Amino acid sequence: MSEREIQQAATQYRETYDTTLSELLSRVWGGNLHLGLFEDPAESLLTAQMRAKHHMARAANLQTGQEVIEAACGVGSTARYLASNYGVTVRATNIAETQLAEARELTREANLSHLVDFRFADYHALPFSDSSCDVWWCQEALLYSVDKRRVLEEAIRVVRPSGRLIMSDLLLSDSVTGVERDIFTSTLKAPNMWSLRRWDDLILDLPLKILERRDWSAHTVLTFQKVLENLEQVREEFVGRVGAEIVKGTFDRLSIQHEAAKAGKLGWCFYALLR
Repeated sequence: MSEREIQQAATQYRETYDTTLSELLSRVWGGNLHLGLFEDPAESLLTAQMRAKHHMARAANLQTGQEVIEAACGVGSTARYLASNYGVTVRATNIAETQLAEARELTREANLSHLVDFRFADYHALPFSDSSCDVWWCQEALLYSVDKRRVLEEAIRVVRPSGRLIMSDLLLSDSVTGVERDIFTSTLKAPNMWSLRRWDDLILDLPLKILERRDWSAHTVLTFQKVLENLEQVREEFVGRVGAEIVKGTFDRLSIQHEAAKAGKLGWCFYALLR
């Protein structure tokens, strides 16, 4: 992909998410803009989200004092979780200034600013030196990347030898093609969503060892169901605050993902990789 295409994708992302929509998304996702691993349909979204973070952190083999680079950090929930629970230093990056501002404020309130640093950066070109971290982490954000090979090559570059790459992402089945695919990906503002097969092909072509590979697709239905329920609870409040159009657009995006998950077309994967 060209630099122009990468910049266009970043601009489109910011025009959608670097707005008042950020506050609404943070609220309906419970401050953790990530999917959850459910053991019981009755448990809360937060419980399931924290289970996923714990699983990923365990696979990262984190040790106190290590350095983590998080790509596309959202509002910093994972960065704070890693810093507070594992004593690591996190350099967290994002291209949405609204989310970065919220992340910094929440981190100050949690007294974790000495461990977590937030900065504006695109994961296609990280502003860090070679071999400068122990773990690179990216959670459900690679669907927005226009050049996934380049993102992983950047991750390999910044991770020290024998360090780890920890990633999860939303998947779109190869069975979704043509107009159906165009409508789905344009609604999500993620025109380059991949299937698990395509991720496998790329990872196997890179100088990485797969330590763990999980297909967590079965958990997508409950995740989006819970988020839609949260949206209904705050719908009237946010119609008054951000407008009916933004709330409806959010509902439409979540609904299309929920329906795709129920149809087996939307998935979720996790990889722990050794550099």
